[in-house]
Amino acid sequence: MDFFGTDGIRGNSNEFPFDNKTVSLIGYVLAKNIAKNGNGILIGRDTRESGNRILKALQRGINEAGVKVIDLGVVPTPAVAYLLKHNNYQAGIVISASHNPYHDNGIKFFNSKGMKLADAIETKLEKELVKYINDKKEIVLKNKIKNQSGKSLIKQYQNFLISLLPKNSLKNKKIIIDCANGASYKIAQDVLKKLKATVVVINNKPTGKNINLNCGALHPEVVSGIVKKENAFCGFAFDGDADRVIAVDDKGVVRDGDYFLAVVAKHLKGNNKLKNNTLVITVMANLGLLKAMKEAGINTVVSKVGDRYVYEDLKKHKAILGGEQSGHIIFKNLLDTGDGIISALQLLNILVAGSGNNKLSDLCSWIKKYPQILINEKVVKKVPIKDLPETSKLIKNIELKLADNGRVLVRYSGTENLLRVMIEGQDKTEIKKLAQDIINIAKQEISKL
Repeated sequence: MDFFGTDGIRGNSNEFPFDNKTVSLIGYVLAKNIAKNGNGILIGRDTRESGNRILKALQRGINEAGVKVIDLGVVPTPAVAYLLKHNNYQAGIVISASHNPYHDNGIKFFNSKGMKLADAIETKLEKELVKYINDKKEIVLKNKIKNQSGKSLIKQYQNFLISLLPKNSLKNKKIIIDCANGASYKIAQDVLKKLKATVVVINNKPTGKNINLNCGALHPEVVSGIVKKENAFCGFAFDGDADRVIAVDDKGVVRDGDYFLAVVAKHLKGNNKLKNNTLVITVMANLGLLKAMKEAGINTVVSKVGDRYVYEDLKKHKAILGGEQSGHIIFKNLLDTGDGIISALQLLNILVAGSGNNKLSDLCSWIKKYPQILINEKVVKKVPIKDLPETSKLIKNIELKLADNGRVLVRYSGTENLLRVMIEGQDKTEIKKLAQDIINIAKQEISKL
């Protein structure tokens, strides 16, 4: 059984392993193996209707291991990471499926220092969990543990966010935010208002079923339209658990993580604050970002997809800035994981620096991105690409055809049965056809195996 993907455990909340029995075992195994010294395990969640049920099941298993739970309620994922880093707790869990629809859910794990668990630790937990499942172990709650509410801790995280910008620095700046009916629905607007911004907030009325529904980071065009209508300073679209963000400039143009990273890296370099003159990106980054960084004299390190891998390369190369096109940005000098609100505030800090009239559209104008096509296709199983000879041959031929003016990336999703084909090149029509050709051949080969 494979439980862990690129970011914890994720799947349909009504199916295994999200049944109450298995979830309790997950809590038990986590508490038994990594909860050593400290004042309990912090648990936060997003706004999905299944979140409270999963919380109670996790709590049961954790309590049986003799550990108490501090329930933070609905909070952004990075809030848990921050509170772990600055307090004395044993571990952290976030119940969230990030950008997935409401019927999915997930369980993300953090160690006592607020960092995602290493692959080796997840492998150990997985082996023990499988053993308990095979042995048909039942959680019979014998320990009487007094759990706690942790909602008062949220103020600590909020005050930290407010401290990232000078007092009143956003005065007279109209900012549009889309909270995806998710975990940022309260705190994002509260922080911006404390900094005196004029905030127009949308999708901040969660029902348990509307998280990410035609809104948020997957649909930044919603913010784009309002930025243009309101003649706003800029806009931000968060995902369901607020660990990533997509920016929209003053002209209503969507600026994904590639633009975001380029602007921030160039600013930090210009102020001698880009440690080791290095930016960490992933294989999904656009060729335009790579060429822009070369032009700016900034070194790039290319990591695997997933913010945990970005973080590992940040540590390895002693860098402080890295992220993904999807909007996961890590400012390692502030936090060891992606935080959509921190990212928005750091970009705003650049925009209000000096005269305070910098425009995001101007700061992005020097980055020329290549046309990019990304097709996600459901597959019945994940067969290694190297074991698909015709698909591998086609990929190689396309790479030779594109040469230095394009690239091909074919991979499976870490959290879903999806084949992802991304191609960049100079001709959008051509690369779209090439991407579909790869999908078609791969599906044919997979269906025969």
